[in-house]
Amino acid sequence: MARRPTKLDFPTANVRRYLEPGPIVLVSSAWRGKTNIMTMGWHTVMEFTPSLLGCVIAASNYSFELVRGSGECVINLPTTRFPPAWSPPR
Repeated sequence: MARRPTKLDFPTANVRRYLEPGPIVLVSSAWRGKTNIMTMGWHTVMEFTPSLLGCVIAASNYSFELVRGSGECVINLPTTRFPPAWSPPR
């Protein structure tokens, strides 16, 4: 069985150095038993301390309902490192 990568908590006061260059991020959301992960290419740092991020999720996007309903989401910064138990196909 494939192992999931481990997520690490990161101090929000230091996150801007990873977000300001504008990487693609994954936005995960959940509400009433529904879950989703979407890619997001536009986001911006709006405040440094406390950290405040701005983004837009269109009402036509599936994640919109989940984020609006739950009032929260998680912004994930994927890495290029493969999990040790996984290797790309040859």
